[in-house]
Amino acid sequence: MSFVTRASLRNWPFARHQLMLATRCLLLMSSAYAVGAQGVENVRFNPAFFPDGVGGQQVDIGKFSQGNVVLPGSYRTDVYLNGQWIGRESLTFVAVKGRDSAQMCLERDVVLRFGIDLDAAQAQPTEARQTPTPAFAPCEDISTYLPGSTGQFDSGENRLTLQVPQIYLARKARGYVDPRHWDGGVDAAFVRYNANTFETRTNGRSVDAHYLGLNTGLNLGDWHWRHSGSFSQTDTSSGYQRSSTYVQRELSPLRSQMMLGEIYTPGELFDSVRLRGASLFSDDRMLPDSQTGFAPVVRGIAETNARVTVRQRGVLLDEVSVAPGPFVLNDLFPTGYGGDLTVTVTEADGRRREFIVPFAANANLLRTGHSRYSLSVGRMDEIGLRHPPRLVQATYQHGLSNLVTGYTGTVAGDDYLSQLLGAAFNTPYGALSLDLTHSDATLPGHGSRQGQSVQLRYSKNFTDTGTHFALGAYRYSTQGFLSIADAARVRDLAIGGHNLDNVSRLRDRMDISLNQSLSNGTVYLTGSSQNYWNRNSGNLTFTTGYSGNWKGLRYTLSAQRTKDLLSERVDKQVELTLSLPLGSDARSPTLTTTVYRGDQSSGERMNLGGTLGERGQFSYGVGGSRTQGRSNSVSADMKYQASHGVLSAGFGQSNAYRATSLGMTGGIVAHAGGVIFAPELGETIGIVQAPGAQGARINGNHGAQVGKGGYAVVPYLTPYRQNVVELDPKDLSVDVELKSAAQNVAPRAGSVVKLHFDTVSGQALLISALRKDGSPLPFGSDVFDENGDSVGVVGQGGKAFARVPRSHGVLAVKWGSEGNASCRLRYDVSGQQGANRLLQVDAGACQ
Repeated sequence: MSFVTRASLRNWPFARHQLMLATRCLLLMSSAYAVGAQGVENVRFNPAFFPDGVGGQQVDIGKFSQGNVVLPGSYRTDVYLNGQWIGRESLTFVAVKGRDSAQMCLERDVVLRFGIDLDAAQAQPTEARQTPTPAFAPCEDISTYLPGSTGQFDSGENRLTLQVPQIYLARKARGYVDPRHWDGGVDAAFVRYNANTFETRTNGRSVDAHYLGLNTGLNLGDWHWRHSGSFSQTDTSSGYQRSSTYVQRELSPLRSQMMLGEIYTPGELFDSVRLRGASLFSDDRMLPDSQTGFAPVVRGIAETNARVTVRQRGVLLDEVSVAPGPFVLNDLFPTGYGGDLTVTVTEADGRRREFIVPFAANANLLRTGHSRYSLSVGRMDEIGLRHPPRLVQATYQHGLSNLVTGYTGTVAGDDYLSQLLGAAFNTPYGALSLDLTHSDATLPGHGSRQGQSVQLRYSKNFTDTGTHFALGAYRYSTQGFLSIADAARVRDLAIGGHNLDNVSRLRDRMDISLNQSLSNGTVYLTGSSQNYWNRNSGNLTFTTGYSGNWKGLRYTLSAQRTKDLLSERVDKQVELTLSLPLGSDARSPTLTTTVYRGDQSSGERMNLGGTLGERGQFSYGVGGSRTQGRSNSVSADMKYQASHGVLSAGFGQSNAYRATSLGMTGGIVAHAGGVIFAPELGETIGIVQAPGAQGARINGNHGAQVGKGGYAVVPYLTPYRQNVVELDPKDLSVDVELKSAAQNVAPRAGSVVKLHFDTVSGQALLISALRKDGSPLPFGSDVFDENGDSVGVVGQGGKAFARVPRSHGVLAVKWGSEGNASCRLRYDVSGQQGANRLLQVDAGACQ
């Protein structure tokens, strides 16, 4: 029997209504009496509920008694064990004499991959008698060798559901996907790009800035090549800067990753540095419930239509154009696990400010018996070094107990050696780590410098009060201590005969983060304090604020203290922001008013912004501002998310300046099936292939949509975890039917996995026809084409729904096994325009 899919039902309310009624009737009439192979229920229906009204003939409902009949063959299917998806397998079904449905065969290695311990099952006696469980038999029902177990295969959903008693299962952590089910993906190439141009005219002078950021990759088998870099051009400089270029390979037996090329050393214990060499490190994402990476959030305030650039250790990470007011950048791709971010804000009138966003690793605790390691070898490749040293860095962490994790590490290089020893503690008062590092650096012409550094890290979630407190790091270093990065720079100065005090030597540093949830709002505080041995002034930066909601009015009161790295001036600013939606609809515009007072500038801003489009693809904002001591200004900005990319534009003008900006972000994926454009791309992505399913959206994302070629990109997948990819058939043409609307996949990190969705294409017809005696076609009759393929079903009132491959032909309608329980009807819609709509056909009498 062919069922009408969601795509058809959305465009055919009558069919949806009749099938719902029919289902209710079948449930009322059925009475299950046994469970057969694969758990298929044998159901007996009362034929009195299906009279044909003429001639006393009954529709043959025996075909419904076996439920989901499976034909012999091989099926690539999703497997669910006790309600949890565990992977995809190719299953074989063989014909069994005397049965309409084929029998599923499970080979021993397949059952073991499911996480079923067959040896434990054989050792368990049966409940009926104290005898061993029957031996494993591949093509027998699963309950014969696993008592109490059931299996049910749904060919429509392409899903095998197994229920197995817990005693037969191997112990696994929750959320864990067996490595044998990890999908390495297909060969593919991709590029993520972020391009923008920024132009200002002030005092009769024009200043242009252009930026293009690239993250590219090529996957060939198990090897992944990656490159990231950026091109920037201003009136004073231009050029392309590489951030990293390397090849990577997963070593799943070691649960590790190997990288070769321009890379960054791990920064959990030591400062992360750029390296030209090789690195081997454990990847906790392959483990159950592992922690994911961390990237800081950049917050700031722009007074005009400004350009914001973010650098880490001199490497340009990102550049964006922002509208006047507060801005947040929360989608950065840091070049390493540690290293502060330098943020530069260039206003439309030419003013520039720079400030630091702290970035330090949090305290790490490992489970008992679990270890984490890293080994990096190569030559330092930090920007500005004339004499880069060679180095080897090794770290090791091990969970000694539920309360204590020990860790150690060493860095050895040209004229440098440091050793670290520490421990992390899991206490009732929070996670605490304490470590001591000793360094010994030999500086040409200046002898040896030795020192120590003590670091304390702390974090705690107070669930009862909704408080998260993190002392990201407190470090105190003696005067002679040098980190590997500082030692390399000081060594460079010593070789060149320059003043060694040109490099700031850190004395102490403290990073703090606090978030407190209240009944109607949130309080937050982030800050950093740094002092140096060879500098008179330190650096204190912080941002604090309170956000809340009162009867639809959202408000934020914040204060910020920053130190301009260019002018050494300290700026303190307080800001109050009020946001009020102008309507109850989700896309209603919002009026935002901001008042700010600071040491460098004060003023007020007002902005009206919102979204347009069925799915909010278009967002906009218009506003004006008044700055004390400067002229008033107006601004406008917009963003449009298309299926091929995200477009943005901004404009600002006052008596002193005029600024415009244009930007575009997106991604391109090339594979064996062609080239696909996407509005965004992550580290691990998927390619959906659904022939003819143009318009279907992926997981409800209006940016991820199947194109004309039948392909779409899933921009973000979580590696080594179950990912559910669903196609929404709402925007499908009625002449396309999805055989399945969801698939599961557990991709390997950095892979491009391919998911094929089977579709059926053909013109959708609603056919009105009668039998020879003038009676309606029996409800539930099957409709077949000339090839004998089932293409439809007869619904209420004798109307048949069918999906036909040609514009004209002959269909066979069958409602029983007898020779007179069938008829043939002709259709011809060649003269009708049926694209993307359901055609109604009057076929007359069925012959």
